Amino acid sequence: MCSHNHIGRREYLEPTGLLLLTQTMISWAVYAPPVIAKQALPEMGLDPIWIGAQPMIVFISAMFVGVLASSWVVSINPMRSSQLLICSCIIGVLLFSTGKIVLVVIGSAFVGAALGPSTPASSHILARVTPAHLQPLIFSIRQASVALGGVLAGFVTPLLMQHWNWQISMLIIAISCLVTLCIVEIWVKNYKKYSEPNIEHRFDILKPIKLVLSIPSLRWLTVGMIPMVIAQYCLTTFIVLYLQDDIELSVITAGWILGTAQASGMFGRILFGLIAGRYFTPLAVLTGLSILAATASILTSILSGTWPIGLIFLIGIIFGASAAGWNGIFLAEAARQSPSGQISRVTAGSTFFIFGGCVFGPAGFAIIIEKSSFSVAYIVSASLLLLSFYAFRMSSKNSN
Repeated sequence: MCSHNHIGRREYLEPTGLLLLTQTMISWAVYAPPVIAKQALPEMGLDPIWIGAQPMIVFISAMFVGVLASSWVVSINPMRSSQLLICSCIIGVLLFSTGKIVLVVIGSAFVGAALGPSTPASSHILARVTPAHLQPLIFSIRQASVALGGVLAGFVTPLLMQHWNWQISMLIIAISCLVTLCIVEIWVKNYKKYSEPNIEHRFDILKPIKLVLSIPSLRWLTVGMIPMVIAQYCLTTFIVLYLQDDIELSVITAGWILGTAQASGMFGRILFGLIAGRYFTPLAVLTGLSILAATASILTSILSGTWPIGLIFLIGIIFGASAAGWNGIFLAEAARQSPSGQISRVTAGSTFFIFGGCVFGPAGFAIIIEKSSFSVAYIVSASLLLLSFYAFRMSSKNSN
């Protein structure tokens, strides 16, 4: 009996571990540029505030590649797909490390191409091997890798940059991705059985989008996630710059605050996933997180250099846990609401709009900063989260 349970647990724990590793590396590549912005962009002849444009490139690429490849990633071995996405990430990081603006743009697009299809590929595997009652928790553990990549960006990248320089820091990320590629290769053949070679995989960008929009509960769920992801990426993209410029902290301290926020997001995803699976509905937990994220965004807007550093760290922890704690719960709920056999397409369609928030959120945030201030930008972010509160309530109403 114990042996049977062990085998059963291994069915979902092994892929969760591998997917956690691959997504961590991709996320490290996504989150590192804002950390190195103040040092790297002047060397490229740009003001550091232009770092707001870099996530636009990443997430535009993620938006379109994600929906175009939503069927392809499951038509072959979906774990092999994850390996190929890591290859795209390696290419992107190497191009970014050149410091040439054109190659930085192309490299950012390659990183986005790795990010976009990674979630549909992982959802396809985990939805098939994880018991329904554990899906919010397991999806949240896997999505904790996004925050774990941010932890590496916040804690490790500044130290690498201090010891060497920002280019070497990016090269070390590329090497770490290569090591991950080799580790996954050990187990990749085990996941061939989850491929769906007969699935229709025309590169149709509209089909996943239309599918999500045709289901009211999924439509409202997706609408609610957009302000949440804007809050998350306005935290990760600008907090280091904000803490250096307005609060006058060092890049090391600012990076550690980001790393702490990301760590709280990582543990928050697991904790909230556990709560969503056992004590409250996923939509109820998402509603609570929208309120907490709005509160944290307002507190961030009124930060001052005279405040105790411990209090600034605490606000970062609250912001990270709330604004970055939703991902796994959302994916599990989207999978639950998906029509049979359409999980990868629903995930791709929903994340198309979420990545759209990642594109326009930081860009709009940068414009507000330029025209006004960081404080006003974080207040606007808090205001948008009221829409999330309403949308989650409507999704719950339509899913019953």
